[in-house]
Amino acid sequence: MVQTPGIFTVFFLAYFPVYSYFSLSIPRPWCKGPKTVALFVGEFEQTVDAKHRLAINAALREQIVPEEDGKNFILTMGPDRHLWLYPDLYYRRLVASLKRSPFPDRQSRKIDLLFAMARLLKPDSQGRVVLPEKSMQRGVVGEQVTLVGQFDHIEIWPSEEWEKHVAETLPGYGEALYEAGDRLKSEQGDQKEP
Repeated sequence: MVQTPGIFTVFFLAYFPVYSYFSLSIPRPWCKGPKTVALFVGEFEQTVDAKHRLAINAALREQIVPEEDGKNFILTMGPDRHLWLYPDLYYRRLVASLKRSPFPDRQSRKIDLLFAMARLLKPDSQGRVVLPEKSMQRGVVGEQVTLVGQFDHIEIWPSEEWEKHVAETLPGYGEALYEAGDRLKSEQGDQKEP
């Protein structure tokens, strides 16, 4: 198993401040209730069977505290059309924290599909979920997939596409770590000033 660094969810970065993603206890002051969230890390190859069942690895499931994060998953589609899994209670608190007006606006309209295409998935006793047919058609999914821990969610990538992404991204990995360290140091310096 190769572990890779998490990448922040683009959508939620627009709404919430960035915290250190090097910590195993991720602060989430925007929600009532638990103040930390499961941290999903690593990459795990799996097969989607003919019935669209996908096993969620025990190493990923063990990061979830059912009483705080939920026992089920919310399936959404990411901006690159990869399917994403969030623990259901965590996702509900995250979405509840979004400030929405009862009146329509252009910004809310742009994210309507985020909610319309989301699905509640209930793992069976073996930790498998069934991916809905429409999600399989609309998303980028293959028979051989890699489950990728990405901070507060799990992304489902076709294995071949994931390996291509790693190969393309790896040359800039060191510089990205330096930039993240510099940004974190800068943010910590800003917090120390009166």
